[in-house]
Amino acid sequence: MQQAQGQRQAHGNRAPSAGGVPAAPRSPVEGLWVLLVDNEGQLGLADSDGRVPMMARAGDDQTYLLGFKNVVKARQFLSAADVGGAEPRMVVRGNRDDILRIAQSAGAVGVLVDYDPSTQAYGAAAEL
Repeated sequence: MQQAQGQRQAHGNRAPSAGGVPAAPRSPVEGLWVLLVDNEGQLGLADSDGRVPMMARAGDDQTYLLGFKNVVKARQFLSAADVGGAEPRMVVRGNRDDILRIAQSAGAVGVLVDYDPSTQAYGAAAEL
């Protein structure tokens, strides 16, 4: 029992993967919250609910997916930006591929994390 506990602690409270093979790297958007908005005529780009993740164009004239570390920050953005009808949704394994497909089809090159519209600053950025 002590040996099993030590293994869990050594692996950050998660079981080692089968056969000692490292787990696949996570997507930079997995675990973030995105804001879903109504699809505005971009046929073929929407999820099953007809909604697309909110994106922004940055000063470098590139398109970025907006992602937030938690739902509180996502709702703060919605209040500050006065976006009606948007719905925060966490990116998980089940919806990750659709969200990435939609964002990449719309030309997004990365994700801006915790974007603040009042200061136009963000906490982090990553490539898609």
